[in-house]
Amino acid sequence: MKAKRSSDKSLGMNKQITRRDFINSSLIGTGGALLAASAPISFLSSCAEEQIKKDVWTGYGAVGDYANASGNTKAVMEAAHKIRDGVYSGQKPATKKMDTVYDTIIVGGGMSGLGAAHYFKKNASANQKCLLLENHPIFGGEAKRNEFLVDGHRLMGPQGSNDFGVPREGSGSFTDKLFEELKIPREFAYQEWDSGLKPLNFGLDNYAHMAGVAESKVDIGYFFKAGQGVDKNQWFNNMWRDDLEDSPYSAAQREEFLNWRYHRSDRRGLQFAQLLDSMTYKDYLEKELGFSSKITEYIDPVIGLINGAGADAVSAFAASQIGMPATGRSRGKNASLPLSFPGGNTAFARYFVKDIIPEAIQGQHSFEDITNQSVNFAALDKAENQVQMKMSATVISVQHDGTPDAAENVTVVFEQGGTLYEVKARSVVMASGGWVNKHIVKDLPQDIKEAYAEFTYAPALVANVALTNWQFMYKQGITAAQWFGDGFGFSCNIRKSMVIGDYAPPLHPDKPTVLTFYMGAHTSGLPLAQQNMNARMKVFGTTFFDYEKQLRQQLSEQFGQHGFNAEKDIAGITLNRWGHARITQGPGFYFGKDGKPSPRTVVEKGFGRIIIGHSELNGHQNWSGGVSQGYKAAEKALAIV
Repeated sequence: MKAKRSSDKSLGMNKQITRRDFINSSLIGTGGALLAASAPISFLSSCAEEQIKKDVWTGYGAVGDYANASGNTKAVMEAAHKIRDGVYSGQKPATKKMDTVYDTIIVGGGMSGLGAAHYFKKNASANQKCLLLENHPIFGGEAKRNEFLVDGHRLMGPQGSNDFGVPREGSGSFTDKLFEELKIPREFAYQEWDSGLKPLNFGLDNYAHMAGVAESKVDIGYFFKAGQGVDKNQWFNNMWRDDLEDSPYSAAQREEFLNWRYHRSDRRGLQFAQLLDSMTYKDYLEKELGFSSKITEYIDPVIGLINGAGADAVSAFAASQIGMPATGRSRGKNASLPLSFPGGNTAFARYFVKDIIPEAIQGQHSFEDITNQSVNFAALDKAENQVQMKMSATVISVQHDGTPDAAENVTVVFEQGGTLYEVKARSVVMASGGWVNKHIVKDLPQDIKEAYAEFTYAPALVANVALTNWQFMYKQGITAAQWFGDGFGFSCNIRKSMVIGDYAPPLHPDKPTVLTFYMGAHTSGLPLAQQNMNARMKVFGTTFFDYEKQLRQQLSEQFGQHGFNAEKDIAGITLNRWGHARITQGPGFYFGKDGKPSPRTVVEKGFGRIIIGHSELNGHQNWSGGVSQGYKAAEKALAIV
């Protein structure tokens, strides 16, 4: 079988590529040892071959607008490490000075930066100009996608940022206004399931099947290895839907699990929130509510992924923000399914860019064209744009021209294409993450430095596995899987995807699809910062080959009995590594501790003409929170210019 070549030149490929080529492209891209093997490199497409030669660490980037921007690529990581390691410190480097003095420069093109740019475009006067600098090859931050072509079918999966809810029309909420202004639809068409096949329940995003979200609404298989309460490797389907009746747990264990999962608390309000923020989720469950450590161990992978560290290090209030059980916001069996666009929250980023620079995405301002048409990268950086966007532009220095309270301008230095540029602005919005800001804002006040020192970040790894078919899951009667102990992450799933114009992937076990894995790599039992460091070493210190090997072996172990064959069933694997994916909210992050304000409130105030507005300041990071921070920052920036 062959994946047909698309006529869309934006896919960057000029000849046919077989299913085996996808597999070999990722294998060849894993390390020098394999490059010496007799691999059929002559069969690779020119795009894949060149990509792998340039970057064997990142691996295969799939196709389309995002082919060279899978997570933190090697190039992005190396540029960031130069800043961290002080390569540009000391003597001021020679720069090429830009003539334009911008009213606002926005550092970062993720959801916060795009939100700031959108607010500027809406509210600035016609003669005011803005420059957005983004260090990745394409805008969106973690809201990007992977695209595959398998057997003639175009498939998408999220690189990171995922999940949204539709705001009630006319509610006047922040998201309602955004949906209205950007013309984002509120109703969607989905893939249809063949009535001749056995019924299956699919998630619409990549979180619903996780514990504490909406697991009763999805057909999930739980894989237990021998010694994990069973004598041999065994699957249990939909344990929670039947209140754990068909599970390896004892009657006493089942009772405790159910008490935790459906625990109701009447406590609400600020006082309860502050109580939760004063302790870890583990202490809240075990010391406050009296649950055993078995409960904490069970939920740890979800907390470790979404909150970035184990339940023994994360604030119980942070757990409440993602709806974890027993915190007063628990979801029960009636929980609704969260939604996802085909490429995760990529759609929001593309809507913003299309609104800010209409020529930047080809076609009309429609759901279909914004999703399916190519990015016109040349249009982003036109000098005549009111909001000009530069990609692959890494900011290395931001500093007031004089004292913050008296300066009229801020000087920004950035690197692009091997050249250092110097540009001035009357205000700067730092929409980049705190782990970057604390290094590049050179005149940062001491109180903000100290606050940033309390910000800790965890990595995440998202793998999209393009499959030629998924009969092995259909035979088990599931669309999602979860496992326990060691392994690549702890769960994976196939979504029921939106159908958007020409984007109409099949939904049939004999047809191609994308199987998505989210992995957090936390290590419970260690201090918060140490958990983050260990996780980052694991995510970035493991080769693409080792991860691919883990995935193939794991799927073979779990589904070999149902006929899974990695050689035939895997069309391609793309890894998206995010070094600072999550702000990890230890006790006190939201409301402060020891009588001191929370570090996020200290950072948010900014100073002088430098305004700080990134998603971590919202506490729990999500697309709308990031945008709202960008809006607030841009409003402050325009007020001082």
